[in-house]
Amino acid sequence: MDAPTKPHDPIQELALQIYIGLVSRAYGDTGGGERPRPQPKALAQMSFVLAQAFHAADREENPMTIAATAATKSAAKFDAADLDLGSLHKTR
Repeated sequence: MDAPTKPHDPIQELALQIYIGLVSRAYGDTGGGERPRPQPKALAQMSFVLAQAFHAADREENPMTIAATAATKSAAKFDAADLDLGSLHKTR
């Protein structure tokens, strides 16, 4: 039986890329002397905060993302006349 696949999470993917970059800078610098290095968990938490901030700014500022969001919203047609509100008051 196949293992279930995880849903695509762009925030997690971006956070992973940020985390790898932060860890490589924090722990990969061998010529920096004995300076204190941040804890890996703190870097992971910072990665998620940065990824969420990036996605929020992307939705607000990026013209391509704004256009794609608008197209998605306009593609979903909604007509209030199609609703059957009378069924809300029927007893079951």
